[in-house]
This record gives sequence, structure tokens and C-alpha cells, in this order.
Amino acid sequence: ERVITMNLWSSELSKLAANALLAQRISSINALSAICEATGADVDEVAYACGTDSRIGPKFLKASVGFGGSCFQKDILNLVYLSEQLYLPEVAAYWKSVVTMNEYQKMRFTHRIVRTLFNTVTNKRIALLGFAFKKDTGDTRESAAITL
Repeated sequence: ERVITMNLWSSELSKLAANALLAQRISSINALSAICEATGADVDEVAYACGTDSRIGPKFLKASVGFGGSCFQKDILNLVYLSEQLYLPEVAAYWKSVVTMNEYQKMRFTHRIVRTLFNTVTNKRIALLGFAFKKDTGDTRESAAITL
């Protein structure tokens, strides 16, 4: 087992930062997916190419409907609050943008589904597979599928 010794603030910020950095990565690839869609590029090819860079790596580079779960957004919003309380408005705005991009991706995904269904969902049945926010869990708290 690894035990990392640090002060209280470092400990608290480490947990918030780990989740915020993962969420940021998801929002980044989703932002790139919008650019790829608009230009005709393949986001999977772009993600693969970026993931081969050892400084980046391949994890969390799969474009999706967005991040969910009970921790990512909560932890980011805690960083936003903390930044605002510490009079760091630019830092707060940066972390807010991660959440904004996630909301944008969910709406973009929803609009794409409706367009695919000839701009109406009236009298149509839609099945969502994988309703939980990640595989191998039954936890649906804050799942992106709820927005859909």
C-alpha cells in the first residue's frame, strides 16, 4: 500500500484535482469531437494520434455524451467556489468552462439524435443502453443519459 503524507489542503485539493483533471480531459476530447464533426475529421483517429504521444497517453480520450456520476461535476464546482473565494476569477472561469463544455456536449448529442430521427421524437421509441455513468456499475446518479 502507498501512503502519501501531505498537509490538509494538499490532501483535499488532490482529490478535487484528480477528478477535475479527468473531467477536463473528457471535455477536451468532446470539444475536439465537435470540431472533427464540423470538418469531417474522425475524432477516433485524432484521439488515437494524440494518445500515442507519451506526454498525453490514450486514457480518457474517447468522445462520448459527456461525463456523469456524482463526483466530477461536484468536485469541479468545489474548485470553482474555492477559486472565487480566493479571488481567482480566471481560475474559476476555467473550471466552469469544463462543466459548460460537458453540458454543451450533452445537448449536442441530444440534438444529433433528434436530427437523425427526422427532427421529431413523437411516436418514436428510443432505447438507451448503458444508462449508468460508467461500465460495471448500477449507479445512475448524475448520469449523462438522464439528460438524453
